[in-house]
Amino acid sequence: MLVLAGGHRGQILLSRRLQAELAREMTYTAARFGHVMFPENVYEPALKCAELLIDGVGKGWASRVYFSDNGSTAIEIALKMAFRKFCVDHETLLEFSEGRDEKKHITIKVLALRGSYHGDTLGAMEAQAPSPYTGFLQQPWYTGKGLFLDPPTDILFNGAWNLSLPEFFAEIAPEEYGTFSTRDEIFDKSRDTSTLATTYLAYVSKQLQEYSGNTQSAHVGALIIEPVIHGAGGMHMVDPLFQRVLVNECRNRKIPVIFDEVFTGFWRLGVETPAELLGCKPDIACYAKLMTGGMIPLAVTLATDALFDSFSGDPKLQALLHGHSYSAHAMGCATAAKAIEWFKDPETNHNIIPQGGILRELWDEELVQQISCHSAVQRVVVIGTLFALELKVDASNSRYASSYAKSLLQMLREDGIFMRPLGNVVYLMCGPCTSPEICRELLSKLYIRFGEFNRA
Repeated sequence: MLVLAGGHRGQILLSRRLQAELAREMTYTAARFGHVMFPENVYEPALKCAELLIDGVGKGWASRVYFSDNGSTAIEIALKMAFRKFCVDHETLLEFSEGRDEKKHITIKVLALRGSYHGDTLGAMEAQAPSPYTGFLQQPWYTGKGLFLDPPTDILFNGAWNLSLPEFFAEIAPEEYGTFSTRDEIFDKSRDTSTLATTYLAYVSKQLQEYSGNTQSAHVGALIIEPVIHGAGGMHMVDPLFQRVLVNECRNRKIPVIFDEVFTGFWRLGVETPAELLGCKPDIACYAKLMTGGMIPLAVTLATDALFDSFSGDPKLQALLHGHSYSAHAMGCATAAKAIEWFKDPETNHNIIPQGGILRELWDEELVQQISCHSAVQRVVVIGTLFALELKVDASNSRYASSYAKSLLQMLREDGIFMRPLGNVVYLMCGPCTSPEICRELLSKLYIRFGEFNRA
């Protein structure tokens, strides 16, 4: 994270205006509404927020909004939804009858990617591969209830975008995938017909086949991914072609697809939803963080009508029994509605390109290239409001607990830049309304400090 002190008075005033508008909306709503128990009720802030979500991040696929209070809980709800839909679509697995909801010998697990992060509640942790967040001191109950695949990633290094493949793709010759002239080429859907796409599909199919073939009692009941960017796992850009192949193969097998957009949603990656970058839609998606402009906790899980229908029936026990006393609380919903409207309106967000509804490029391309060529840098990822880099270190010092970047961060604090590292990965995040001039100033200070960091 970052805080920038000083400079660019006009842009800072614009950011303060957004904060003031959100604070005003919260105050007005708090005075207007007391606590509302949301089940079997609807009221203006929740309705307006739901409409904006369905017409925005959920446009073209979502029809239902389930409110909660944080991203991790939104993920837990999404898993419940996906598993139920999987069971309904594969009705031979489960028998739904009063007093008998499941056959105890059947286990349903997730398909997820190594390096992804889906939250710190117990169920969300089970849906991610072993990591510093799931170690014994953090979660003694952790078993990792999933099939976890190592994803290919895209990096900027020495001025060029390259594809980094895991070891099991070592037989693929570099000339089969090569480098990319621009970042946009990484997202080009013409790659769907490439040899690499065929290789990805064969690998995914084989992994799913072997997993289901090893036991008749374990089934992959959901795919969960962070679209495009693995955030807390190290700011890795996952190859969108690989994720698109994953989504399509799971669809073919009637495995519900969850997009965890808690970190990446609402223009974090330059578009309202990273589904636009992937070129495919989920069955369920989770949002929080930027949804309220970071002002107040609120989260949502969006779903299709087909997901909703899988919980329909006469017995109440068939419903989605997941409740929060402050579900769809008025201040959160009103603040989210204001933030979403502000971010997508060119009159209030000068970074929005009206024709496409995307953000203009915020990070100076020349400086980004220079940083990617620096001798201290292993890789760079830059997209939307995110700039991240990994410092070159030996393997033993590259984990989350690494303090290698400490001296660099202390130097940057002298410049008014406060960052939280992920081990030897440091990153800058601006807001959707931050001017490119401020982003350039941040990169300039970072680049200058590299010289002192190398000498230290």
